[in-house]
Amino acid sequence: MEAETTNPRMFAALRILEKQAVPTLYGRQPFWRAPVTPASGKVFVPSWNWRGVRSLDIPATEESITLDYNGAFLAALGSVQVAHGELKHYGELDAWNLDPRNVLPGYYLVDNFKWAFDGTIVSPLGDSARLRNDSRVWVAAPTLVLLLELLAEGTLADVIVSDAYASERRCDFREWSKRLKVARNGLLDNVAKAETEDAIRAAKLRYRAFKEGYGAAFSMMLTGEKCQTRRPDWAHAVYAQHAATSWRKAWRFSAVGPLIAMGNTDEITVLEADLRKAVLLPKPPVKLDPTGRTLGHLKVKEDEEDAPAPLDPEALDYVMSDDFKDVL
Repeated sequence: MEAETTNPRMFAALRILEKQAVPTLYGRQPFWRAPVTPASGKVFVPSWNWRGVRSLDIPATEESITLDYNGAFLAALGSVQVAHGELKHYGELDAWNLDPRNVLPGYYLVDNFKWAFDGTIVSPLGDSARLRNDSRVWVAAPTLVLLLELLAEGTLADVIVSDAYASERRCDFREWSKRLKVARNGLLDNVAKAETEDAIRAAKLRYRAFKEGYGAAFSMMLTGEKCQTRRPDWAHAVYAQHAATSWRKAWRFSAVGPLIAMGNTDEITVLEADLRKAVLLPKPPVKLDPTGRTLGHLKVKEDEEDAPAPLDPEALDYVMSDDFKDVL
């Protein structure tokens, strides 16, 4: 029993999607291995490792704090829409006639643009070196939705969509997200209830195995190896939804106080005084949950030395073991 809890096999998140939480449409199973479009290999998902120029003016007496979002990918999983069938070629689209609330899942070729607020916040496309060379980039639907929202509010002057692969038939991962959330809460309960150092470490390792498992699910979708699912567009949609949601929250926070830094897509560094002010607003731009429970809320970033050790690669497996039956 000790070996099972201290060296757990990877949580089989993708197998739960394929067998227990199938994203159906009118009772029909999705196209698990849909044809891969040319855009899939070129898609650009925003990422950033950015520090604001305003941070240089912060007095030494001011305290800063780095936070990250609780279960950010799981939060994205519960809100994203994906294509149920294959993606079809649409060609050029007029962004002014696109409703950001009704963008079809898929890929869109958009023109790169000059971001006018790089001293305040990183571009919604991120700060990858690729953006310095590419005049156009393929993005997933959640990224286009964000750009259209910025266009509607006048922050962007224009959004040019030169090509598209999309699907009118869509589904979601709400049931999958619900099951993963139940498992996550159970594993966090086990961490909270553990009393000895060995028990705490074992519980944290099981939680780490869970995180490894749902992270691996998206990686397996990209290639379709060792699994039923080959849907790179699904993985890209979740990645892009995660990035867009994180960026929106940081953008709203920048109206309260300066952003000192943004890193690893889901981290922000701000002044503690601004954070206290922000969470007390009638409509706070961000919300706190130091317990780490509420998906999408912020908590203080965990120090690396406090994080569980990496899992033994030999323990990783696509097939569910008995290690997680108690939280499903």
